Amino acid sequence: MSNNPNSMAGIIALAAALSTNAAAQEAPAPEQTTIAVVDEITVKGFRRDYLGSGSKTAVGLDLSTLETPAAVSVISQDLLRDQQVNNVDDALRNVAGVTKFKTGNGGEEKFSIRGFDASQSIYRDGARINNALNASNIPSTETANIERIEVLKGPSALLYGQGQPGGIINYVTKRPQFEDAYGLELIGGSFDFFKVEGDATGALISDKLAYRLVAAYVNAGGFRDEVERERLLINPSLLFQPTDSLRLTVGYEYIDDQYTQDRGQVLDGDAVNGYFYSDRQDLTQFYGIPNWNRNTEAEARRFYAIGEADVVEGWRIEATYSRTDNDKTNVDSSPLIAFPNGAVIGPIGSGFDNLVVIQPRQTIGAGQTQQVTFKNFIDFEGPAGLQHQILASYTYEDFSTESTSFRGDRNVFFNVATGEYFTEFTADELDDADIFQATDTVVFGLNNRGASLNQDFREHGVNILDYITVNDWLAVLVGGRYSDFKDSRAGFEDTDFAFRGGVVLTPVENGSVYFSYSQGYTPSGGLLGIDDGPIDPQTSRSFELGGKLSLRDDQLLLTAAIFDVELRDVPFVINPFDDMGNPTLPELIRFDNVGETRTRGAEFEVVGQITDRWRVQAGYAYLDNEITSSGTGQFGVQFVEGTKLPGIAEHNFNLFTFYEFPVADGDFGLGGGIFAQSDVFISTENNAEFDGWVQTDLAAYYKRDRWKLQVNASNVFDVDYRLAQAGTNADSFAAIRTGTNAPRTVIGSIALAF
Repeated sequence: MSNNPNSMAGIIALAAALSTNAAAQEAPAPEQTTIAVVDEITVKGFRRDYLGSGSKTAVGLDLSTLETPAAVSVISQDLLRDQQVNNVDDALRNVAGVTKFKTGNGGEEKFSIRGFDASQSIYRDGARINNALNASNIPSTETANIERIEVLKGPSALLYGQGQPGGIINYVTKRPQFEDAYGLELIGGSFDFFKVEGDATGALISDKLAYRLVAAYVNAGGFRDEVERERLLINPSLLFQPTDSLRLTVGYEYIDDQYTQDRGQVLDGDAVNGYFYSDRQDLTQFYGIPNWNRNTEAEARRFYAIGEADVVEGWRIEATYSRTDNDKTNVDSSPLIAFPNGAVIGPIGSGFDNLVVIQPRQTIGAGQTQQVTFKNFIDFEGPAGLQHQILASYTYEDFSTESTSFRGDRNVFFNVATGEYFTEFTADELDDADIFQATDTVVFGLNNRGASLNQDFREHGVNILDYITVNDWLAVLVGGRYSDFKDSRAGFEDTDFAFRGGVVLTPVENGSVYFSYSQGYTPSGGLLGIDDGPIDPQTSRSFELGGKLSLRDDQLLLTAAIFDVELRDVPFVINPFDDMGNPTLPELIRFDNVGETRTRGAEFEVVGQITDRWRVQAGYAYLDNEITSSGTGQFGVQFVEGTKLPGIAEHNFNLFTFYEFPVADGDFGLGGGIFAQSDVFISTENNAEFDGWVQTDLAAYYKRDRWKLQVNASNVFDVDYRLAQAGTNADSFAAIRTGTNAPRTVIGSIALAF
């Protein structure tokens, strides 16, 4: 919503110029601990700024950007609006070092940070919201109620427990405000896209009780044949502030997402001669079953509460609770490797020219995540005049899933030349209540395969962190976390201690240099070793050296970092084949912690206002990612030392900028962006690559008083490129899991703020 409140740090520099349109409340002085302030300042109208506020995502403390010994990227709501972002895939391309993978099997978003899969390290208001199982993954994230997106780079076990070492992604939800603000936006465009967003906030009881209600409805087609989506979001929340030292926020988020499951496309060729994207294919081809995949439905319900209180001067406590329940019917169909030499499309000249074999599938599942945190923030001056900011906290996380999977009793055939789908069936089957008829030529039944990789784990974590200010130019960060992890279904329990340290030098008032070291871990998830006991967890460590420079009175921020991140004890299969030379049955596969992967690289970002009317968000990342210890995957696939992980580009670049001109008592904005990356391998075998690409976007708007008209064109030159699947896999698997980009897309909107 274009009227949405800007975050406090991003708007403070504008408050004087916009005093007739904004109501600000003074933040407390650093030595005070009172929290009786409004976190955000509302600006009625459409003034925008890309430099997001400081966040607690990095180390959990209220530190400025220059004080933080870590790389944190913030995608502000204003940038989301300028780009007319309606999915987080497009939002995260604005962060250096973040790579988008092919969409996951369950429709969820999939990303890597610094070369490591971050798909299971996605949080909402600091609480984990997703999991590794397709059956109960959350619906794709709705952006209407996102205030900002924070990306923390590097291992984050100290605050967030188990996870991959690249970093975490945190979606921050819009909060209630005491100043009245309302807005409505209508959005429409290519491929029958339609969306309406509403946002209202204000006081219910003076300065004691405030509310916010965000709602959105989406009804859209897709550039792919047969693909469509209908989604509803409702997110009411309340802020209760009975005294200056006590504050409670509660909210409920409901998402119902009904859509066509699109598994992506396939590659031509075979395992002997190589796989490639050929002229037998195009972006519009759908490799699912018409009227079957479109029955996918995901429902998520999230309740959250955040309580804050000043105990005494220098001591503040914060308690949070979050619970997310997911129900999902994942209706799916997947191409198979069904022809000689591992071909997915029937070779020309064979008896099955142009055919693709597709397997119907369905998974019905439910999942639940709960998280409780209790934090103590203590500020005091210690011996020798050292200033301490201490975070001592306890976190409890519980996660469970239940699911049942089904497979079709026969395969479906798709002809890429004619677009026809067909199966073999009898006339009697058409009258069978257990037979599903997807089209006039496609008929099949389902066989129950039983439970599918259900999980039930909990984690307790206790951490303590001390940020010590030695003098005006030196600060030190030191901390550790003890974690106790238990997977009840796998009969696995483990403990871990993770350390984090850092040094911040501030040689000039507007610049800092930092060094940090951090550790992380990822439990084995119940994978069994040769002795039938669980294998060790994966561990990780990261070294980082960076610098930050604030210009134009804190309106423009330049950051740079070099880093070395390593993931150790990666599990690989030790018995891919049985004594007869056949692939080992899944229940008999055993693992060992023999693998390692590493990324060395550098990142640069420029964010903020170049002038009062010219804003920019730009970044570049260099990632040297490789497997540093060889291993064996299922079916005997070898992953060799020195090879690269799939989908990770060595170079990626993002630039988006906007300039405003005063026109006819209003403002005309003109902007655009360039997003690019170099070649990527399609699998860990490193035999085939997807070409690099450059995508260009354009945007323009006119705003006057409370109205705004905007148009955005994405991929204006209609560039065609492919996205790889995450994880260690073979070329043959990548050939049936290929993602594709969207073609040229035009979106228009009209918004009213009042």
